Amino acid sequence: MTWIPTVFKGLVLSVLMAGPAISASVTVAVASNFLTTSQALETAFEAETGHEVTLVHGSTGRLYAQIVAGAPFDIFLSADMQRPEALLVGGLAVDTRIYAVGALVLVARDAPEDDPAELLIGQRVALANPALAPYGAAAMEVIGSYGLTPDQIQLLMGDNVGQAASIFVTGNADRAFLAAALLPKLDLGITVFEMAGRHMPVRQGAALLDKGAANPVAQAFYDWLAGPTARAVIEAGGYEVPT
Repeated sequence: MTWIPTVFKGLVLSVLMAGPAISASVTVAVASNFLTTSQALETAFEAETGHEVTLVHGSTGRLYAQIVAGAPFDIFLSADMQRPEALLVGGLAVDTRIYAVGALVLVARDAPEDDPAELLIGQRVALANPALAPYGAAAMEVIGSYGLTPDQIQLLMGDNVGQAASIFVTGNADRAFLAAALLPKLDLGITVFEMAGRHMPVRQGAALLDKGAANPVAQAFYDWLAGPTARAVIEAGGYEVPT
């Protein structure tokens, strides 16, 4: 028989009774339009709790596809509610909620016209791919609301609204449909047209994924998102927050 000192026996018993170690981190998949604000949320949450937040960003559609394929994310911060709700129905999420409402704007350089429709015809216009990004889908709604068709415009698509902003900033497009929250990153020498009323509101949804349901830090972060600190950060990022 192997002899184990009494003190060591107690230590082994304590470890066994403690069960599996609690994760001290949370992995969040975040839509590209919300990346800057999510980085501010990351800083605030880590400062308050000491837990680590890992952000993975991309277009809403691509992140959704990765989650369906089994990507190890705890929380999904989408740019729409459609995909979080689909994950909930499909058993891949345990809860969803709206965490922010975004605004779409049209930005233009050297804009001689006050009519956005005239600014679009025949121009190079950057936007997010509407099949992957809700802000791109909203942009297509706006184009249709002006009675225009895509073949009247030179559409330059990025995977997400961040890529659309890059196309515009680098001078490869003369106009761009962007999330209003991205405006602080752009040069001041542009004209901005608000598109409110010409598209459905961009309600951005959060999903606590099934993997995150087993992670106390993920649950804590998900709950914290609805609290006063997070709401203030989200509003400062240029979004409305649900009441």
